[in-house]
Amino acid sequence: MKKLYFDVTVAGGGIAGICAAVAAARKGLKVLLMNDRSVLGGNASSEIGIAISGASHLGLNPSIYAREGGLIEEIRLRMAKYAIGGGYDKGALLDAVFFDLIYENKNITLFLNTTVYSCEVAERKITQCYARHTISNEAYCIESKIYVDATGNGILAHEAGCTYHMGREGKEEYGETWAPDKADKYTMGNTFYFETCDCGQEVTFTPPEFAHKVGDMDFIKDIHNPKNFRNITVKGAHWSLEYGGQVDVIYQSEDVDLELRKLIYGIWDYIKNSGKYPEAKNYVLKRIYTRSGARESRRFMGDYVLTENDIENKRSFEDAVCIGGWPMDVHANLGIYDSAPASNFIPVTGIYNIPMGSLYSKDLDNLMLAGRDISVSHIALGSTRVMATCGAIGQAVGTAAKYCIEQELSPREVTKLYQKELQRTLAEDDQTIIGISNISPVMQKFTASATSEKKYENVKGTGTMKLAYDYGLAFMLETEHLNSVKVRIRNHSAEAKLLRYKILTGSHKETFLPEKVIKTYDTSIPGEYDGWVRLAIDADRGKDGKLYLIFEKNDALSLDTAFQRPTGAITLRMHTSENCGECNHDSIPLNKDTGYLFFEHRYERNRNILFQDMVPEQRVFSPAMALSPYTRPYGMPNLWIGEGEFPQTLTLTAEEPVDAGKIAITFDSFLEGENAQNMPDCLVRKYELTIHSKDGIIKKQVQDNWKRYQVFDISAIEIRKIEIKVISSWGAEAGIYGVNLF
Repeated sequence: MKKLYFDVTVAGGGIAGICAAVAAARKGLKVLLMNDRSVLGGNASSEIGIAISGASHLGLNPSIYAREGGLIEEIRLRMAKYAIGGGYDKGALLDAVFFDLIYENKNITLFLNTTVYSCEVAERKITQCYARHTISNEAYCIESKIYVDATGNGILAHEAGCTYHMGREGKEEYGETWAPDKADKYTMGNTFYFETCDCGQEVTFTPPEFAHKVGDMDFIKDIHNPKNFRNITVKGAHWSLEYGGQVDVIYQSEDVDLELRKLIYGIWDYIKNSGKYPEAKNYVLKRIYTRSGARESRRFMGDYVLTENDIENKRSFEDAVCIGGWPMDVHANLGIYDSAPASNFIPVTGIYNIPMGSLYSKDLDNLMLAGRDISVSHIALGSTRVMATCGAIGQAVGTAAKYCIEQELSPREVTKLYQKELQRTLAEDDQTIIGISNISPVMQKFTASATSEKKYENVKGTGTMKLAYDYGLAFMLETEHLNSVKVRIRNHSAEAKLLRYKILTGSHKETFLPEKVIKTYDTSIPGEYDGWVRLAIDADRGKDGKLYLIFEKNDALSLDTAFQRPTGAITLRMHTSENCGECNHDSIPLNKDTGYLFFEHRYERNRNILFQDMVPEQRVFSPAMALSPYTRPYGMPNLWIGEGEFPQTLTLTAEEPVDAGKIAITFDSFLEGENAQNMPDCLVRKYELTIHSKDGIIKKQVQDNWKRYQVFDISAIEIRKIEIKVISSWGAEAGIYGVNLF
């Protein structure tokens, strides 16, 4: 038995555990990261292969700019960096990124193939935990000041005797609309991913003897019913091939995996040999991942249990430390064998905050939780369980460990006494928390100028869009009032046609969500007209910093559109009770006072309504935006973008000199989606930083930048001026969200 000492022990090397370990280590703490497998990443590992998803919900979240910042964004961009040139297969890429992130930090000791099997507890604290290396059989006794359970199943917390829940709460427990009437033991099940490929010639397939004969099974009869969100295609993988919710997914994990193997080989046999999929003749079963990905098991009780109502009502938490935003995606009890739809997608109308009170055990004073074992209800877990959200949770608890150790306090006490300091530290590390400023007050001593500034307009048309629906254009605004705006309209009739449009407002700065109609206008469009029309607005922006311009359906009229769209201006498709045929689980519900039931922004990503000549002018991309309190769109874009060709230079001049140990620059990394395959076109690629201080000039030159958030140690006295010359991007116009000194 080896005796080991660390400041922090993190059990579990999934995305949550990685982020917890890195966050703590970057704060100077000595960290042990243990994982029971030979690779890192958990569900995102090369063993399981599930893509990292989060608050942006594949770009469908109505907050639009919903992708998490901080460590999870760093992981995504590392993936994009290594993927340049195509030299990595998916599994190798994942391993490279996760190992690189851990190995580069000398404060982290990594134990792979190491499992916690017991721990000792005294006076509300884990005094030591025991782990064993599964290959060498070497045993460890580990003593730490703080422990983090990021194991998914909550192995450490369970061994410590912490209170947990497993299964579904009934409606009476938390007053949740979507909970079942009575509590039961059902959880969400597991999924095996598999991959196929076209090998260029016809190939046959002989199934193993253990494979299910799925052609004789009931579930296959309704597999292509679109209402059930299940399907079989030649190109896999399939998230809906799920099993385990009806059994104990921990103690019967081997049974679950065996059943899923039988299903996968059986389904591929059905695809290849039933004669119903002739397109499969050249396809080969390339890979079945070695482990199933788990969705739910134990959830440990903290001081607060996050529920469906908190998420739906976007509850404001004083101890908020990160965000979520994936829908409450609650899977069918019986998985693939359930006659109900594979998942119940309960919409989340924008990102929401997650409180620190849900991230530690209420029973112990030195155990925090990260990942899918946090203190949430079964329904709320449907949203918080996705990996990017788990990573943000990991960063929160890893950072909180710094305060626990420095102040010799429990997580509960830190949450109570050092709440603001914790939030400020997280914000300085690019963690996204709704309403929390990312920029230090010291930046208020600077003024900003630039060599150029992008106009807030969209004028380079690439197509048209007939008003076959009610369409909308949502604007983030700099000024309180908007008098008018021009849009480009076509009348396909020889007669004049009436264009009716409405002005709506909303109240949530972090999301695009129209809530109330404040004005309605009619304007006549002459016959066969094709050109710009000035539309009266004469309205104050809403509490959310936006106005929504909604055009009513008129088949004789169309609007000109562009493939690209500027940050802060979003085209919407509106749905009344008469045209909800295309609505599904991703459609965003609206207050009935708007006159609409749902809206979409996914259909119009490449068809964005043209606009120009706002009165008054909206300088939403001015240099001053780099000094705004937030480093992502929140009410306003908060983004400086230059106009025209590179290079473009942003200059910050101090009204009075300031001292700083570090400078941080936050670039635009396209926060709208979750693609980690390519570097974002809008990300600054090459730049030059120049700092003028009492001791002279500090220069930093960066080529092939891949980071959204870049920090430099400068230790500068009496900084008078900061210049950032943007020399190139990865392919598009590029901007800066913020510059920070601390």
